[in-house]
Amino acid sequence: MFIKVLGSAAGGGFPQWNCNCANCQGLRNGTIQATARTQSSIIVSDNGKEWVLCNASPDISQQIAHTPELNKQGVLRGTHIGGIILTDSQIDHTTGLLSLREGCPIRSGARRRYMRISARVFPFLLCYGTGTAA
Repeated sequence: MFIKVLGSAAGGGFPQWNCNCANCQGLRNGTIQATARTQSSIIVSDNGKEWVLCNASPDISQQIAHTPELNKQGVLRGTHIGGIILTDSQIDHTTGLLSLREGCPIRSGARRRYMRISARVFPFLLCYGTGTAA
């Protein structure tokens, strides 16, 4: 099994755009030694070629661009993301679906309840299916 972390920061990333805590401000002005991070998301594969995305953060476009495993050569548009699992309906875990909308259909492993909640705000999400178990 292959697992790759695409992002490991909380909502808003690190540094968070609206935060002036010592860590966020320190990274911005170079007074602490740290690395900027995108919002949490991982990919999982059983063969290292086709991947399942776990949560679609708002940073997904940047994450895909910086992940060679997801770059699908020889096609005009596309990635090696074959499915998506949403662990919940939090906006930090679903907004990236907006960027992936041109890749429909992609299988979704979200629970029906999460898809119903999210589809109220983003009706296009229904192209990902209606989800699995209640």
